[in-house]
Amino acid sequence: MRLPFPERVPLNRAALFAAALFIIQTLEGTALYFSVGCVAFLLIAALAFNVAGGLTRAAGAYIFFYSLLVVVIGLCYKAFLGEPADSNLLDPHTDIEVYVGGATSLLVAALLSRRFARKTGLLQNILKESLMYRASVGCFVFGIGGAFLIAMLGKGGEGLNSAFTQLNQLLPLGIIIGVMYEIRQSGGKRSTNFFISFATVFYFFFYGLIAFSKQGMLEPMVCWAVPVCALRFRLSLLQIGSSLLVAFIVFYCLVPYSQYGRSRLDKTQSFSQQLDYRLSLLEHPDKLRTEYKEDTANDASYYNKPQGFWDRLQFISVDDGLINITDQGKVFGLSPIKATLFNTIPHFIWPNKPNLNYGNLYAHEMGGAMDENDTSTGISFSPTSEAYHMAKWVGVLVIAPLIWALLFFVLDSLFGDIRATPWGLLALVMISHSAPEGALTGAISLLTFGMEILIFCACFAAWVAPFFAIPILGSPRRSSAAV
Repeated sequence: MRLPFPERVPLNRAALFAAALFIIQTLEGTALYFSVGCVAFLLIAALAFNVAGGLTRAAGAYIFFYSLLVVVIGLCYKAFLGEPADSNLLDPHTDIEVYVGGATSLLVAALLSRRFARKTGLLQNILKESLMYRASVGCFVFGIGGAFLIAMLGKGGEGLNSAFTQLNQLLPLGIIIGVMYEIRQSGGKRSTNFFISFATVFYFFFYGLIAFSKQGMLEPMVCWAVPVCALRFRLSLLQIGSSLLVAFIVFYCLVPYSQYGRSRLDKTQSFSQQLDYRLSLLEHPDKLRTEYKEDTANDASYYNKPQGFWDRLQFISVDDGLINITDQGKVFGLSPIKATLFNTIPHFIWPNKPNLNYGNLYAHEMGGAMDENDTSTGISFSPTSEAYHMAKWVGVLVIAPLIWALLFFVLDSLFGDIRATPWGLLALVMISHSAPEGALTGAISLLTFGMEILIFCACFAAWVAPFFAIPILGSPRRSSAAV
């Protein structure tokens, strides 16, 4: 079985899907204007996805993850539950208008970037096939130990270490490179090796479990699945079953562990005490799920009753609150765009650079979303809701498409066909997180700081990482036969 990696969406099938959803929503009592808006969103988003090149291009990946995780899954699950699609919303009329306007802006941005972007990416051919294995191992070595090596420089290395920590996506990249190498060298018979397995477990444990991070727990699996799909690797029944089991454990046990544990962690405790707390949560998964459900029972939801992880796979209810206060007159202005651009200045140039958290600020504007004294927790919003909050329709129909067009142009010009390079697939992994929940300022961060991460990782993997593989694999001549 091969996992799908859609290059385009047939518009006739998209129209049939939209018509079926329209009929179901009508039968369930959804207002006509909202159902028509859903049809318009689905068709425009599908067209924008095709124009952008589907999942073969970074622009298409952005449109795919935005559309799927912000709107489509929420609408489909709402229909599955038998609930009207416009229920439990404060401002459904403006909500659906904003989403249709956002899809239209994405289409315009895709048309503009497609006209001017390079067909072949600038970073497409910088890593030789013969060096991929060494590059993968070198990324693992320096991704895990780089901070310790830089710390040996003493005070002079503090600024360098801070920059490296922010740029370090070498472990995810190492997994992607290793999977691509194994698939190609084995003729499609293998997708993993010892180093990939070690790096995956390390990343899952330290960046996921220890940090209560859903992204850290999910990213290793995504970094394996993305090249598997892109290279059309045929999965065995055992691999499919194992993947489904891991996914079940993550969604059933570890997502509640992340959400509940992070909110209850006592940061004044010692590391050993915090570790005991983490283990106590994992020892009783059923009790943890019960406490998690009780803890989130009163949370605002798009659905009539809390649906656990399904609540996290849509942004309609969260966006609705932000759109609603905007219509009440709380238009924020364009200052977040300026602040996000200035935030790309490094700390060694701007030591007192402020820590931006507009998700927290917007949540306080909405009121009731969090404690008044909480200045650290951030709530994620979609790009279109933030665009509307910043400048209403000027934000959605003018500012957003300009930012997206520039982002798509840069991404596509750098990576070309994202299936061809490990950093193209790493960009896809980053986009899957940023596109739905990074807000419009997240697109700016991806355009600036995100590009720094991707270019650093690509150059390091191609030109530096093979040297860090020498302590593990030996010199290239001695190990060439084994590689």
